[in-house]
Amino acid sequence: MLAKKLVALTICILTITGCSIKSDSAIQAAESNSETEITVFAAASLTQTFTEISKQFGVENPDIKVTISFAGSATLAEQIKQGAPADVFASASQSAMSSVVKEIPNPKTFASNRVVIAYPAANPKNIMASLDLNKTDLVWIQCDHQVPCGAAADKALAVDGVTAQPKSLEPDVNSVLAKLLTGEVDAAIVYLTDVFANANLRSLEFSNKESAATSYSIGTSDAASAAAQAFVAYVLSQSSQQILISAGFDAPSS
Repeated sequence: MLAKKLVALTICILTITGCSIKSDSAIQAAESNSETEITVFAAASLTQTFTEISKQFGVENPDIKVTISFAGSATLAEQIKQGAPADVFASASQSAMSSVVKEIPNPKTFASNRVVIAYPAANPKNIMASLDLNKTDLVWIQCDHQVPCGAAADKALAVDGVTAQPKSLEPDVNSVLAKLLTGEVDAAIVYLTDVFANANLRSLEFSNKESAATSYSIGTSDAASAAAQAFVAYVLSQSSQQILISAGFDAPSS
């Protein structure tokens, strides 16, 4: 009887020990498979390219999860100043980036873009020059003045002598583009990259391309992880630059 009890006790101990070892292994496996998450704030005009770049980054870094929030650069900068947890900020405006220098201390320029006058490929309003925006029967829109695409539009319009006012000022370039694509307006001031991405649109340049241009910069927060720094390095890499150039972006302006 005593022997049977000892055997039973031994089996019980082995079973418990086995369960304990299995539990430790499961914990170790979970820890090894855990992801590092980073939050990226990016200008709305980077929606297409940064979505592609983050996918490629994920293929090469499967242990890092990238979540991107797209909006106007000024809006994102304000959110960062109010304490929003952004590990990375990619801005289409140097002024927006400068406003968060305490939070994003060492940004690097990685691309440039410029605004153009976009219209449907059929060109029903026969838009041939920027001064056509002064026509009373032409309905056009642009980004709000504090947004990078709006600030660039303001400068380019002034240089070209356009005095007419847009029907509306939109919060970001995606909003401007959406109204143009749905036919709510005859023309819109958007980025050249937006025209590249939409085969049913055409565009014309402003007379002074420099006045219509804006530079993009990217940086990490002071407390950013190595994963966030790796993402920035990837954006600056040759493979990401090819994605940007293919989308119509130019190399960083001097």
